[in-house]
Amino acid sequence: MLNSNSKEQTICRSLAGKIQLGFFDEGERVPSVKEIAEWYRVSYCPAQRALKMLERDGLIKLCRGKATIILKKPYESYLESDVFKRRAAALSDLLKSLDILSPAICLQSLLCSREPLLLTKEQSRPGRSLYRQFERSLHSLGSQTALSLYYDISAFAESALLDILYAKLGKKEAEAFLHAAALEYSDCFEDFTKDSAESIEHRLEHLSEMFREPIEEYLTEIELSPDTKQEAFSWEPTKGRTRYCDIVAIDMICKINHGIYPLGTLLPGGPVLADTYHVSEITIRRTISLLNTLGVVQTINGVGSRVICPGDASIPCRLKELMLDGNLIAFLEALQLLAITGKPVFLNTFPWIPEDALAAIAHAAAIPEEKNSMVAVISAGMQAVVHYCPFAAVRDIYSKLTLLLLKGSILRLEETGAEKVPGWSAVSGELQEGCSEKDGMRMANAYRQLFQMIFTDTRLALIHIGVHGAADVADV
Repeated sequence: MLNSNSKEQTICRSLAGKIQLGFFDEGERVPSVKEIAEWYRVSYCPAQRALKMLERDGLIKLCRGKATIILKKPYESYLESDVFKRRAAALSDLLKSLDILSPAICLQSLLCSREPLLLTKEQSRPGRSLYRQFERSLHSLGSQTALSLYYDISAFAESALLDILYAKLGKKEAEAFLHAAALEYSDCFEDFTKDSAESIEHRLEHLSEMFREPIEEYLTEIELSPDTKQEAFSWEPTKGRTRYCDIVAIDMICKINHGIYPLGTLLPGGPVLADTYHVSEITIRRTISLLNTLGVVQTINGVGSRVICPGDASIPCRLKELMLDGNLIAFLEALQLLAITGKPVFLNTFPWIPEDALAAIAHAAAIPEEKNSMVAVISAGMQAVVHYCPFAAVRDIYSKLTLLLLKGSILRLEETGAEKVPGWSAVSGELQEGCSEKDGMRMANAYRQLFQMIFTDTRLALIHIGVHGAADVADV
């Protein structure tokens, strides 16, 4: 399978993974093109192309007017494959990252689920039942971004997690464990009426830990050849080509308007900007070229790029693609994921954040102009996670969320940065106290409150101005 970023490749990898996991064994039919399009929230063509790819790879046979036939699984034994060996090291990191992220995502998914989870009582495919429950509940978030993260993680892990459980525990014990896990996940949904969300979250954390331990033990025991080139996990939230230079340019124009890059001064160098925005230096060069074209900066060889003009509301008219509803929905979905996962991520990152990075967060929280302060706090916090979280997968995910947040910069083009932010005084105080007292829980709770506050306000604003799909993104 090609590691492409297209919608059809994402669907193809996801369906191939389901075939490997045995989702369509025992005569169960493969979904139709229409059903695939609805489930993956794409148009008919990418769904059809995904099935054609599976047929080209020899995994299925498409029969016009008849059910699709499964010909074979992608791997005879996945744990013996070169692909698994290349990903083994990253899988260990990914497991620990999921231990941080998944309980919070599961909790919110169950809170948003309107229909009871259907749990089959037969134990022949307990792993399949557990996967289906989680995927179904995840749809309740109404977020293509969250689904994209799930599909990319699933495509990277393929059948490794279930295969390892069977290899480590044996068939009988593994199936009993998976069936118990599926029951517990279903019970968590049922028990929301009598248990607190905090109690349910603790149960989900325990379930995640139980799932991780035998798999992590197996991964530490296997011997890999030193010649095996390891493959890292990488999430691509936006399927298809993305012009990051456009959204970086909009954010830089906002910073010029807010006085962060004052008129007459030189912009930071390419390497500094590339590190700030978590993009390549090539993307930054394209961004600077775009700012030159828009008349915002002037680049002089051997000197740098000088700010010569502030941006204004006419900029979007010259960059029409930035006004698409889809970009604002991606921004909203990124905020939703941050509101859901921010607390556990910041709590687990806090012990690794150095003094100067904590000081940067505290300094940002103390900026007198409230809107400028809020933007600076988000930037400093995201930078801290991306640079210092001990888990590579979390760093990668949060670096991509940082880029998605840039898609909301267009909402700030006419702001001065001095606007009041309701509730900011309390959040700012908690952040400053948390940093000065080295209280990770206090800081993590403040970031959760901040992300939830921004998400709720943004969601209501986008619904009010008629952005298509904003109301479908579940509130947190």
